[in-house]
Amino acid sequence: MEKSDIDLLVCENQIEFDYSLLESKDIEEEASMVLPEGFVTAKNHDWIDSEVLFVLVKAESNNLGATAYNLDLCGKAMMDWVLIAGNGCEQKIIADPKENVFHAVKQIETEKQYIAVFYSDTPLMEKATFYKVMDYFAKNNMNALALPRGYVFKTEFVRSSENFVSGKITPFDEKSFLRVDSAEVLSSVSKYLFDKIRNFHLRNGVIMYGGATIFIDADVEIEAGAIIYPNNILRGQTYVGKNVILEANNIISDSIISDDAFIVSSFIDKSKVEKGKAVVFEKLINSAD
Repeated sequence: MEKSDIDLLVCENQIEFDYSLLESKDIEEEASMVLPEGFVTAKNHDWIDSEVLFVLVKAESNNLGATAYNLDLCGKAMMDWVLIAGNGCEQKIIADPKENVFHAVKQIETEKQYIAVFYSDTPLMEKATFYKVMDYFAKNNMNALALPRGYVFKTEFVRSSENFVSGKITPFDEKSFLRVDSAEVLSSVSKYLFDKIRNFHLRNGVIMYGGATIFIDADVEIEAGAIIYPNNILRGQTYVGKNVILEANNIISDSIISDDAFIVSSFIDKSKVEKGKAVVFEKLINSAD
């Protein structure tokens, strides 16, 4: 797909994956399928989109700072990864209420039947897990459910109750509720997500020689047939066309690399490389080549 008609400067969200479609073929499969083969819409969960308010708490961290929710993870803010799990639902973001979560939920005005509360420091939360939680909650006709990191409430219960004391925590997929509360865990989660992104592109026909030395942000789009060698970093809203060859040691951010281009050891930022063009040991910023 040639994108010659795209403006030189790549604006925010000009090129972006719709992660709401990055679902497993079977929503009940192992939740490790964040970036699966094929884009398939989940079945029999339309009621969740229409009846659930997805609330995200911007969690603070003693180790990572008060704005840890905005830390970059593979080109997305940490809290954005959690919001992806609730894509399709009405969403609301609130400040960290510390220990008084139920009181904060009571202040929310909504006509939705259920309120699901998740935290920004669980970026491995997946839609598959969210669906399992809601299925469990609805099928058991529950009023409240304490999760390893989060809650689900029936809105009617919230309106009629003064307080909620969580007792038993219901276990679900442990990985989805992994809390990022240290630099060590953040690094581990980042590696996990980069691996998934690479695997996604491999399944879609991108050839890579370099494994873990290739870093691709979440919203980078790469056409099948592109070849990527070691030590390449692709950031932001970058597009890489068909049959592009990225030789070693490139850093490319928010740029368009058109079909059949050849790039070697270059820095390219907010630029467009035309079809079939070779860029060797160059620095391109806000330019068309």
